[in-house]
Amino acid sequence: MDSLESRDRNAVLIRSMMGAAVAGLCCLTPIVLVSLGVTSVAIANNWGNILYGEYRWYFRAAALLLIAVTLALYFRSRGICTLDQARRQRNRILNLSLLALLTFHALYVSWTYVVLHYWGIAAGLPWGQWDETWAIPVSAMLLAAAGLAFWLLPKVFSPTKK
Repeated sequence: MDSLESRDRNAVLIRSMMGAAVAGLCCLTPIVLVSLGVTSVAIANNWGNILYGEYRWYFRAAALLLIAVTLALYFRSRGICTLDQARRQRNRILNLSLLALLTFHALYVSWTYVVLHYWGIAAGLPWGQWDETWAIPVSAMLLAAAGLAFWLLPKVFSPTKK
C-alpha cells in the first residue's frame, strides 16, 4: 500500500513535533527557568550557552533517535513486523520516513531559531546579540516544503484508478 493515509500523516506530524520539542530543549530550558523565577537571567544565559554550545548535537541526536524509534514502533503497530513485510512496503516506509525528516527539520528551525529565540529575548535573555534573521525565511521555506509534501505525497503515491 503506497498511499499515505491521514493516519500515517498524523503519525508523522506528531513524531516530528515531539522530535522538534526534544531538539529545542537546549534553548527552552533557560527560558523556562527564567520565566518561573528559578534562576537569574545571567545564570540561565550561561546554561543556554552550555546547553546549546556544547550539547546541541546531543539534543538533535536524541530527537532523531526518538523519531526513528517511534516510527519503527508505529510501523510495527501497522503490521510491518518482518523484513519481508518491510520490503513489500518499502515505498511507504521510505516516504513516511522522509516526510518525518523534512517535517522535523521545518519544525525544529521554526521552533528553535524563531519562536524560542524571540521568546528568550522577550524573557530578558541577551540572545539579541546573535543574528537569527536568516531563520524566518528558511523556516518559511521549510514549512512550505513540508506542507507541500503533506499535500502532494498522497496524490503522487496513491494507486491510480482505471
